[in-house]
Amino acid sequence: MPSWFDFALCVLSFGFGFAANQGGTCLVAAADELAKRHPPRILIGLVSASAAAGLVAVPLAWVAAIDGLTITASSIDSSLLAGAVAFGIGALVNDTCLLGSLARLGNGEVRLLALPFGLAAGMLLIDRARHDRIAMWPSLLAEPSVQGMVCLLSFLIILTLVSIILAVSEASRPRARWPLALSMLVLGVTGGALFALSPSWTLAQLLQHSLLLHDMRTGVVALPAVAASVMGAFAASAGQGNMGLQEPSARDLLRTLFGGFLMGVGISLIPGGNDGLILSAVPALSPGGFAAVLTMTATILIGLIGRRRLTRGGRIDH
Repeated sequence: MPSWFDFALCVLSFGFGFAANQGGTCLVAAADELAKRHPPRILIGLVSASAAAGLVAVPLAWVAAIDGLTITASSIDSSLLAGAVAFGIGALVNDTCLLGSLARLGNGEVRLLALPFGLAAGMLLIDRARHDRIAMWPSLLAEPSVQGMVCLLSFLIILTLVSIILAVSEASRPRARWPLALSMLVLGVTGGALFALSPSWTLAQLLQHSLLLHDMRTGVVALPAVAASVMGAFAASAGQGNMGLQEPSARDLLRTLFGGFLMGVGISLIPGGNDGLILSAVPALSPGGFAAVLTMTATILIGLIGRRRLTRGGRIDH
């Protein structure tokens, strides 16, 4: 690939990490709002991010900037659902999902540097245990069509309505912090472009391709993109005055490793993490993508409700 392509991926990745930190994007935090019966602003924001991602990724495929077959869908099967449950439990143990880990790493949570090791262990275990691979096929949106145009219009309507809802319900915020509607819009636009132009740009894909497929060429592209996303999260945190290294305890590291291990198991079974599901699979209208996100969210929500009852209303911070 030409150098401008690598540069563009890094710019998009930086914006992705910046927006993730600005919005406090996290599936665990979204489920926590539901568990506390608060207005589900983060969950609504993730819907807007999915719609924005679709509005970017689909036209990129249609103008042949990428191979249209990269917009794929998958079926719903027992392995996918088991993976979504494992990922949800892992995110609950880790206290944050993949998107949330990126956002909170920017705030200086050093323990999250151990997450890739847990992810890798879970991926390696499943790769050695399973022999089948989930079936994928071109999405309904892979090529221009009347149905595709209707879907794009639907994405635009959803994005507009949800952004208005978020803007109207926005409480007072620090001057350096973006409105949630803006951060989710940027997250969706940059994420949609990244998954369309380079589907293997994420940390999870980097680990899978490097460890399991021994594909070092993917690492050449993915590693700078992942690093740029982390730098974006750092930049956003520093701009808000939230930057400060938080020294982890041994318990924190073990929790991160075990949570990462379960998330790695889930990523291998689905396949993919919640970032790719929300910003790639769901906008592609993948049945498996919808099922995995809903199962993850339900698993986390049930876990949070159960934990709160056991601790008599103990508070979970994000």
